[in-house]
Amino acid sequence: MHLVVLGAIILLVYLVIRLGATAGAWLTGSRYRAYRQLAARYQGKYESRGLSDPPTVSFAYNGSNVRVGLAPQITGQPNNPRTRVVVRFRNGLPFRLELAPISRPAPAQAPKGTRLVRIGDQEFDRGFVVQANDPEMAVEFLSPGVRWSIGNLQRLAPPSGMLISINPERLLVQIDRNLGLNADSLAYAVHETLLIHDGLQMGVATQMSQGVSIVAIGPTANEDAGPPICKVCGEAIEGPRVFCAICRTPHHRDCWEYVGTCSIYGCHGKHSVSA
Repeated sequence: MHLVVLGAIILLVYLVIRLGATAGAWLTGSRYRAYRQLAARYQGKYESRGLSDPPTVSFAYNGSNVRVGLAPQITGQPNNPRTRVVVRFRNGLPFRLELAPISRPAPAQAPKGTRLVRIGDQEFDRGFVVQANDPEMAVEFLSPGVRWSIGNLQRLAPPSGMLISINPERLLVQIDRNLGLNADSLAYAVHETLLIHDGLQMGVATQMSQGVSIVAIGPTANEDAGPPICKVCGEAIEGPRVFCAICRTPHHRDCWEYVGTCSIYGCHGKHSVSA
């Protein structure tokens, strides 16, 4: 008799566990359906992180890697959901930019090496704060099409609830709202982010094509002073070198072609000359 009761208890526990697992899987699937649909749309990877943590979706796009999900919660900060789309570039870009609605609280310190940029569109300049390390590249990037996409993203966010951040490694778009609750909103945010990514690649390519020009000139002075140090990589320049046409700072040719501009802060030289 005791064995029968024990067997019945074990069977009941097993059924409860199976039922809970099935219900959990069903709830997760319905709760995060927007992410599953997004993964299917871009033939990407849906990554579940359990019942409590939201999933992420990752996929490849035009040579970059895209990841979509909720930002992690940080201790001591408001516990508000923030949807993030992060696009990591295959090749680094010589560009930094921070863009946010003018009503968003400013960070304690501006991004290193950046300064305030005005685009020349009065409505846009009244609505957003733009800080970049290269004003010309920022203006080239923030074309009417990109500004339109930024406006569309802003309409998905609460007031002051949007941030766009670019550094040499990635583009980040953050909307201070859980867009995963609505499949159309999540897909729309990703679509507009990819349009911004395309505009960024085109704008940077245009500026790079204008900036990375090497003109041959005669020999320079101080040839016997020992190999100079490249300010980009920190290594001695013993191979092919170029000089900034404005301040004459030497660079490895490869380093200049990689960053597309002079490494000296405040110079902003975009043309180089070879020895």
